[in-house]
Amino acid sequence: IQVRQAEITSKISTNDNHQSKLNLLPSLEGNLTFSNNFGNGFNPQTYSYAVGNSQSLQTSLQGTLPVFTGLQQIFNIERTRYELLASKFDYENAKRNIALSVASSFLQTLLNKEILKVAEKQKLLTQTQLASVNSKIKAGALPETSGLEAETQLARDEANVVAAQNAVELSLLSLRQLLQITDEQFEIETPEVKFENTEDVAALSAQNIYQSALITQPTVLSAEARMKSANASHKMSIGALSPTVSVFGNLSTGYFSQDHKYSVSYDTINIGGTNFSIPKQNDLGQKPFAESFRDNFRKVVGISLNVPLFSKWQKMTNIQNARLQMHIRELQLESSKNQLRTDIEQAYTNAKAAVQSYAANKKSMESAAKTFAAFEKRFNAGMLGTYEFQQAKNNLAVAESEMIKAKYTYVFRLKILDFYQG
Repeated sequence: IQVRQAEITSKISTNDNHQSKLNLLPSLEGNLTFSNNFGNGFNPQTYSYAVGNSQSLQTSLQGTLPVFTGLQQIFNIERTRYELLASKFDYENAKRNIALSVASSFLQTLLNKEILKVAEKQKLLTQTQLASVNSKIKAGALPETSGLEAETQLARDEANVVAAQNAVELSLLSLRQLLQITDEQFEIETPEVKFENTEDVAALSAQNIYQSALITQPTVLSAEARMKSANASHKMSIGALSPTVSVFGNLSTGYFSQDHKYSVSYDTINIGGTNFSIPKQNDLGQKPFAESFRDNFRKVVGISLNVPLFSKWQKMTNIQNARLQMHIRELQLESSKNQLRTDIEQAYTNAKAAVQSYAANKKSMESAAKTFAAFEKRFNAGMLGTYEFQQAKNNLAVAESEMIKAKYTYVFRLKILDFYQG
């Protein structure tokens, strides 16, 4: 779910970046307004007083193109580009984190399966021992208490097998839930776990791994991208102080029901023997809709200059906040690098310790196996008591379990070092 959420966030950032580029295009708006006026009103076409109820229809189409905005649009494209880059690194980091979790859970399941095999092996050995002890008791070579000790040990071994089985089932359940698999019959294959040369870890250096991780780890790359995004935001806030220039155009027309057609005629009057022509306006009735639309058609083209003079210090505050936000992102980048260095140093130290632990536990198991083999011969020859033999067997079981734990810890520690090396 976290991976899919990060993917969706990355897609949102892609849309934001695309929109920041589209913001360079002109804007175009259409408007249509109809009104029914009751009582005397105002003729919006002739800007004159109208008597009686009327209806009006206004339409317009207006376009605006920013020519210069203090480079704010350019810096916004830069900002969204770095935000997109950061979200992609976040997506990659989510995938890597879940990969590490799955690897850890998978290796834990393999470990529990190996421990189950050891427990089953110990139970089988105890069953064989019990049969041998019972035959010796019947022959009078051992007391009956030896049989009771062997039966007690078998009960403990059976309990260990049950506990190991439960551990396997729980680890499988954890892995299944992590992968969101609902099939209760879910099972994993057990691959052959190959061990790299333990000398490879000694050849590595935490500092070299760190330098490699700086250019590959998404957490650091994401923090770097967001710091650059904050820098672009700071440039945008400074650009807001600049005057802005834009060009615009407008087409509009309208209809008003009280708009009438008129014709002009002239009456002649004689004053003092001189004829004068007096114009006379004749009302021809309501103007037709189409004619009204044609006569009222207007075209406007212009250029607009907007100079910010005083905005209650808001723009200066925005610049200061943007600069502080840039410092926050710088500190977050520094924190990411410090955390990465800490994680790598711990991982490298753990890997070296895992190599040593694996080698030591391997020797311990080999020694316990030799001791058990010697004790088994003596027990079969009747030269060793049941208690001593069981102690040797238990020591072997513990040594085998510890060696297996060290083995898978070693494998996982190496995988973590691989992870940090990209």
